[in-house]
Amino acid sequence: MLLIPALCHAGADLRWQAGTGYRFAPVTPAQTGRIGFKLLAPGETGVVFTNLLHQSRYITNQIYLNGSGVAAGDIDGDGWCDLFFCAIDGSNVLYRNLGGWRFEDITASAGVAMPGMSSSGATFADLDGDGDLDLIVNTVGNGTHIFANDGKGHFSSACAKGPLNYLRAGMTVALADTDGDGDLDLYVSNYRTTTVRDMPNTRLTINDTPDGLVVVEVNGRPATDPDLVGRFTVTRDGRYRENGEPDAFYLNDGSFNFTFVPFTGGRFLDEDGKPLRSPLYDWGLSVTFRDLTGDMAPDIYVCNDFESPDRIWINDGKGRFRAIHRLALRHTSIFSMSVDVADINRDGFFDIVVSDMLSRDHAKRMLETGEIEPTFLPIGAIDNRPQYSHNMLFLNRGDGTYAEISQYAGVQASEWTWSPNFLDVDLDGYEDIVISTGHELQMMNGDIIARADAMKVQRQMSGSELQRLRVMFPRYNTPNVAFRNRGNLTFADVSDEWGFNNADVGNAMAMADLDNDGDLDVVINNLNGVAEVYRNDTDAPRVAVRLRGRPPNTQGIGARIEVFGGPVPVQSQEMICGGRYLSGAEALRVFAAGAMTNRLTIQVTWRDWTRSVVSNALPNHIYEVDQSHATPCTPDPNQEPQPLFEDVSFILNHRHHEDPFDDFGRQPLMPHKLSQMGPGVSWIDIDGDGADDLVIGSGRGGKLACYLNRSRANFVLSTNAVFTRTVARDQTSILAVGATLIVGSSNYEDGLTNGGYIRIYDVARSMSGESVTGPTCSTGPLALADVDADGSMELFIGGRAVPGRYPEPADSVLLKTEGGRMSVARRFAKLGMVSGAVFSDL
Repeated sequence: MLLIPALCHAGADLRWQAGTGYRFAPVTPAQTGRIGFKLLAPGETGVVFTNLLHQSRYITNQIYLNGSGVAAGDIDGDGWCDLFFCAIDGSNVLYRNLGGWRFEDITASAGVAMPGMSSSGATFADLDGDGDLDLIVNTVGNGTHIFANDGKGHFSSACAKGPLNYLRAGMTVALADTDGDGDLDLYVSNYRTTTVRDMPNTRLTINDTPDGLVVVEVNGRPATDPDLVGRFTVTRDGRYRENGEPDAFYLNDGSFNFTFVPFTGGRFLDEDGKPLRSPLYDWGLSVTFRDLTGDMAPDIYVCNDFESPDRIWINDGKGRFRAIHRLALRHTSIFSMSVDVADINRDGFFDIVVSDMLSRDHAKRMLETGEIEPTFLPIGAIDNRPQYSHNMLFLNRGDGTYAEISQYAGVQASEWTWSPNFLDVDLDGYEDIVISTGHELQMMNGDIIARADAMKVQRQMSGSELQRLRVMFPRYNTPNVAFRNRGNLTFADVSDEWGFNNADVGNAMAMADLDNDGDLDVVINNLNGVAEVYRNDTDAPRVAVRLRGRPPNTQGIGARIEVFGGPVPVQSQEMICGGRYLSGAEALRVFAAGAMTNRLTIQVTWRDWTRSVVSNALPNHIYEVDQSHATPCTPDPNQEPQPLFEDVSFILNHRHHEDPFDDFGRQPLMPHKLSQMGPGVSWIDIDGDGADDLVIGSGRGGKLACYLNRSRANFVLSTNAVFTRTVARDQTSILAVGATLIVGSSNYEDGLTNGGYIRIYDVARSMSGESVTGPTCSTGPLALADVDADGSMELFIGGRAVPGRYPEPADSVLLKTEGGRMSVARRFAKLGMVSGAVFSDL
């Protein structure tokens, strides 16, 4: 076996050995006997960078509070991963890794300081295919800068025509080979360089036109001025909404020439497959390229702030993108900060996490809801994709749709969250989540907002005085968060246990193997705080993989890496470039090896559908897989799963009746509506012909509907008089005893105790009436069983909610039948907000 000396700095211990189509080297994890991180002191590492932002700048432009990023990569080919920090109000800093956890500042010689440019996001990437890492830096208002690397860590501007994306507020940058030509194309998520939130007393002139209300002037300037086009939208009630900036997408020719691709040029299509007719004025914070469909073509997920919806673009394999199906995701975050992708349950499909800003503390959560308008769901709408303020965890069902399971998983809240990153910290084969949090100002504090509003009423304030009110908000330095993946779709908060709990304003995060021990360490760029460097001290066996792709894609961006034979049957990850919030991680992927006796198989499927396989891979080794020995493989057939059901709603032509009700007018702090939890639906053989008929409940003011089943595709609406009477309350669950229907009757909207818990429909005699009067709560689920074996059925009525007193637990009752009448046999006081009930012999 041929030994290849490592290109190493003093202290490097990688001893490369050559294999066919790869090389590998042993790594030596520290024998700590623990799982987690150690936060290293700045004096220990030499990383003393602080992303300073003076108060005078952020009170006049809050865009700067989005912070700045960090990029990781080996810029000089010495075998050690270096670090680049962006500065929002000063000069950027590049640190060269000397090994042994020591770094030196080489910014001046590297030529990447960019003083006064308000640098936001950055990543390293090989843009020209020469094998070294070039640098992309976004700025707020000063363009996206491209720096060419001479291979020794010296950079020069590579944009002969000036920076890209000029006069825009570029945030995150992501790169991928979108069209299959080998070059890395570039996507920049844009925010806005300024906002009217920082321009008190702005005057808008609004006209009523045939197309609706539109802004025609801003402070006397025509809304057709370039910086005002698309900036404002006026709602039906006359309120204006400020929009963000269109993102920027560029095709790369491999020679530092980037061609701007407009969103309206036919490359981006809407959900119906039609070209976009106008740019998308979104508040873009983060973007990532990931293969969400398994066809080796990079798709796009864009995180947008405020009312701007997240954008998910599916690649057709040739660089044309179509918006994901409307029903693929049923809701998203409203303040989407950043996104990451991983297979959390190892079923072979990539899942998605998106960060928002929901507090884990209930009191804080209620305090911070004042600025969030309630989400009103239009009756009957199923494809409007509402937005909610909490983290999202989208579980990939494998059929092009996702189940949002953040609350089930326990990851819905992590404070003001910026960057969530999947990382198998404990190396058990399941991806955990590490999160950076915090904000310079607690700007969602409802008490301070109310205090400031009161001060505005007291007297007329100048613009500068109104801006100064912002200093009333305290610094919101919250701890970082680590969630351990239990392997069953749930996560546990192990921030303290894993030593990942420093409290600061952590905007951006990058992961890199800074000590060549085969695991990923974590670096965070804090706002007005020294950068954090976390050493990963987990000592479990691992195998690390990096790629040497065919030029120009020399890092194998977009390749899918699968590892077989570890603690779980298969682990899979994708090699990406950029795509972290304002940041870019080292192009290295780490997998759990399980026992030291395991022999693993590494399979790499490259972007061009060639494949490399490394057999008998050893734990505690790093493997560099070379595409030059890859062989063609057959693309997996894109077989659409056959649906189990067909939509035949047109047979019924049923329309639900629902009178609007304002839940939030009665309880403004409710997290969601409870007035649209129905209607109840049940299959019951009403007419005794052996075929189940369909009974559908109604909302207040409607009528109970019964569709008689006449054949496989023929349902007839019953004209029985019992179904022609208008109901006074929403109807919930529906049960039957023979031809008698028991229908839940909810007092949630009126809150009155008159009337009954249920309504009885005697279909045979065409009679109906209420039963068991005096409800103290709204009726939820119903369940029937012969509890006492006396031959008669008892009825359980679950209390869903106490009207006007959410989240107070509701009473539930068990009814018995005596002498043809129902009465309360037992009352379950404050049982809870019951949403489901069934009798069963356990």
